[in-house]
Amino acid sequence: MRSTRETVVWLIRHGASTFNFEGRCQGCSNEPELTEAGREAARKSGERLRRAGIEAVISSPLRRVAQTAFEIMDSLPTREILFDLDVRLREIDLPQWEGLPYAEIRGRFPEQFLTWRLRPFHFRMHSACSTSQFPVRDLYLRVQQFWRHLLAAYAGRSVLLVTHGGTGRALITTALGLDPNHFHGIQQSNCGISRLRFPANDQGARLDLLNDTSHLDARLPKLKEGKTGVRLLLIPAMEASATDLRRIASVLEPVAVDGVFVGETAGENAASQIFTDRTTASIRQIPQDGWERWIQGTVESRNACPVLNLAVVASPGYLRRVLQQQFTRIDATAERITFTEAGITAVHWPGRGTPPVFQCMNMFAPEFSLAGVQL
Repeated sequence: MRSTRETVVWLIRHGASTFNFEGRCQGCSNEPELTEAGREAARKSGERLRRAGIEAVISSPLRRVAQTAFEIMDSLPTREILFDLDVRLREIDLPQWEGLPYAEIRGRFPEQFLTWRLRPFHFRMHSACSTSQFPVRDLYLRVQQFWRHLLAAYAGRSVLLVTHGGTGRALITTALGLDPNHFHGIQQSNCGISRLRFPANDQGARLDLLNDTSHLDARLPKLKEGKTGVRLLLIPAMEASATDLRRIASVLEPVAVDGVFVGETAGENAASQIFTDRTTASIRQIPQDGWERWIQGTVESRNACPVLNLAVVASPGYLRRVLQQQFTRIDATAERITFTEAGITAVHWPGRGTPPVFQCMNMFAPEFSLAGVQL
């Protein structure tokens, strides 16, 4: 019998590994292991997830991920939790690059690396047996098989997937109906936590948390593509308490916010409480038309450092339209994104021909805040 409960899937990337520290490509190599900082971050993640009601943990079998899973499980409630290793959650297979520093990869394989970054669907690499393969396409086929298995075997449960950066991105984008061209379109930081909900009525996954690292250092995720271009800080104008708005203000206090755009009265009210130290002139109305062109023009003019941080305080519907600019399957994806009140969602447009990166979603929202974290 089909479960009448939704299936809740938490995803977390492994903690910082020795190869992360050294700036080396990992792929399916089993050599890298967690650093002490990576172990500590995994323990903090376990504390963050203590109240998540997790019933099962499924991990990639690679060492750095299994170590992360064990650290997390030590912090979860002592009741029995199902545990499994699944080879389909291993990292993308990059046999020619594994173990090499990324700086060396860019120098030795410039055209291949450019295809990897900008056209992942077409990215080709020879396997260990010298046959040609398409690593990103192969990864997407593998995670699609995993989703079919998970949603049948764990229907109606709350499950934690402990996996890798590339695999996590593939899992989230496939759940949202996006193809391999969006492989680099979302960010997965070490021990960043995401959450997908799958309704029992098969209407498609809902994303309501992406790359939450607030339990680690109470800051926004680091920029993945360098400190250039424009980063939009999207804040939904919804019913929120003064305490929640002060939390957002505290998070943004060390961030150099270069401009604030608001929509409707709700946006003005929320922005005036968050950005109390800003002058009236720096809080502007969202343009009625031409906003997308204005953003694109600003991105193209910001190829130099530092990044320009722009806050947008508006209705969830408007913020979805902002996110639509980075996805090709606009309608299907937009309806699967759920904004919660008083959270921060960040999208980074690096410029220089690099596609935008969906950095995080709903960070610092009340539902996801960790008790005891000082912001």
